[in-house]
Parts: sequence; C-alpha cells; structure tokens
Amino acid sequence: MLPYSLAESEAEAPGMLLEELERRQDDVLAQLDDLEAKLNEVLSGLKIEPDTTPLD
Repeated sequence: MLPYSLAESEAEAPGMLLEELERRQDDVLAQLDDLEAKLNEVLSGLKIEPDTTPLD
C-alpha cells in the first residue's frame, strides 16, 4: 500500500526518486570515508604508507 494517493505519486515520483538516490549516494560515500579511515589506521599500524598517486 502506498503512503500517498496515486495522483500524488505520479506527480512527485521523479523528485522523490532523485531525493532517495541522493540520500543513498550520501550514505555510501560516508561508508567509503569510514572504510578509508579504518584502512589507513590499519596500514599505519603496520607501518605501511598508502599510495596516494591520483588515478586517471
């Protein structure tokens, strides 16, 4: 069952979909930042410096 009427869903669906995709993207990017921080912590503990060469 939809939380709003079908008329509203047709008019608002594209905007709501974009909003949901942006929220998910922000969540994934935050998770990647957390993983990068944890990886750098592990590498630091092993006395290994990560390669910071930019990728093309």
